[in-house]
Amino acid sequence: MTAVAALPATARSRAARLLATYAPVPAAAAAAAAMGLFDTPVGDLQAAIAREQAAESGVGVTYWFSWYGGLSPGSYSSLVPALSRGIGSFGLLVLATLAVTALGGPLARDTARPALLRWCICAAAVSNMFAGRVAFGVAAAVALAAVLALTRGRVVLGGLLMAVSGLASPLAPAFAGLVTVPLLLAGGHRSPPVRSLLLGAGAGVALPVVLFGTGGSQPFGGVTFVWGILAGLAAYPALRTTEQRWLLPLVAPVTVVLAVVPNGVGSNLGRFFSLVLPCVLIVWSRWGGVRLLAALLPALVWLVQNPVHDQLVAVEGGYAAEDYTSLRDALLARGDLEGHRVELLDSSSHVGSHELGSSVWLARGWENQTESRYHDSLFDEEMPSAADYRRWLADNAVAYIAVAADPLTNFRTRAVLGLIDADLPYLTRVWADERWTLYRVEDPAPIVPPPLTLVEAAPSRMVVDVPDTAEHHLQIRPNRYLVARSEADPGVTACFTPTPDDWVTLRAPVPGRYVLEGEFSLDAALGGAPDEC
Repeated sequence: MTAVAALPATARSRAARLLATYAPVPAAAAAAAAMGLFDTPVGDLQAAIAREQAAESGVGVTYWFSWYGGLSPGSYSSLVPALSRGIGSFGLLVLATLAVTALGGPLARDTARPALLRWCICAAAVSNMFAGRVAFGVAAAVALAAVLALTRGRVVLGGLLMAVSGLASPLAPAFAGLVTVPLLLAGGHRSPPVRSLLLGAGAGVALPVVLFGTGGSQPFGGVTFVWGILAGLAAYPALRTTEQRWLLPLVAPVTVVLAVVPNGVGSNLGRFFSLVLPCVLIVWSRWGGVRLLAALLPALVWLVQNPVHDQLVAVEGGYAAEDYTSLRDALLARGDLEGHRVELLDSSSHVGSHELGSSVWLARGWENQTESRYHDSLFDEEMPSAADYRRWLADNAVAYIAVAADPLTNFRTRAVLGLIDADLPYLTRVWADERWTLYRVEDPAPIVPPPLTLVEAAPSRMVVDVPDTAEHHLQIRPNRYLVARSEADPGVTACFTPTPDDWVTLRAPVPGRYVLEGEFSLDAALGGAPDEC
């Protein structure tokens, strides 16, 4: 009888523990519902949607023709575009947010402040969601699953999951590695989970670089640098007597180097200070009460400020999807758009990065690293001359320039907008409405110049007729995975040679029709070239 009477109490106790463990999950779900209801066109989410559409158009991880003259989607994320195909980028972002929050439940169980840590992990996940960062959200979920596996003694699985997280975004394993290095210095070299996590983190960072390269540099603004320093200075005393005492002395020079030396991480390091550092403090610091709050305060302010800023920018100055319909129709009605690109000077939402559709190839897009790699000449403090801009338009095969009525104005666009406002002689205004003005470029250069003939242009491939075996210039970007196979005999491939100005020349072994597309191979991944080239 006693055992029977005890059953309801036991069940209630288990339910209470379960509720405490996963209490933040409904809060994260409510935040996701609110974001979906208001549907603000936050910029990073729009870039993810563009990559999602590319995946739906058959673009893999190797080569995408629609942005920047051609790039590898895998250089940003190998997993996320494919994962988003079934449920959409926003759906994937919500799932990742809920997964991160749910994983925080069991991860926090054996810590000194389990409830506080769970809510901190939830806040970090929601902050990332409101900023629209799909790839980092997915990577964080996989990385936390790796940490959970390691805490359960599954050393191999944990290391493998940490490596896989890098295929979603290498930032997640990089941050996990930063947190783990101080544990190694504190004697963790004897711990198999610590060693496995570091090996997995190293692989997660290295694998995308080996497969797809590093791209261009990410800006590191002064505001990000100052907030990072403030967050680090506030947190350091709270960690000084813990196993994490070397974390901030390690992160400090990393921050300076990333701020001074051009690199692909840049301001993305800010996510470490705003999303990761608060959780580290809650886990390891022995401080409590007001002292802990003071140590957390700069990072928590940043955690809230970042997504609020992104949301406000999207609400105040961004265009929604319906604002691009008239522009898309106007562009597709132009009879001379085929074989050329469009320079889009978009609103702050960047919705045009996907709303113009697969039929419109953009000279640029929404990816900072690629932007800086190929278009730094437009970002100089001194405004380029009209002749400079004319050469850039020809170089990028731009036939039309679309300018928003309220364009994003920053160091990437200010100079160009100033030139266009000066009534350039080689630009003709051909259409306008309350949102857009469309200009035609006089005598635009083609992507595929004669005597070659462009037969088909899609996000995932180009089809070109080659009349001879001479070397011909093409306005597409070089890439280790880009191949050109004869349509009649796929065993016959043409050769690509990069030019000094980051385009390619094509030389076919026999005349004919060739299909240009990205094709993954281990030999190409390791830097090899086809034998016949």
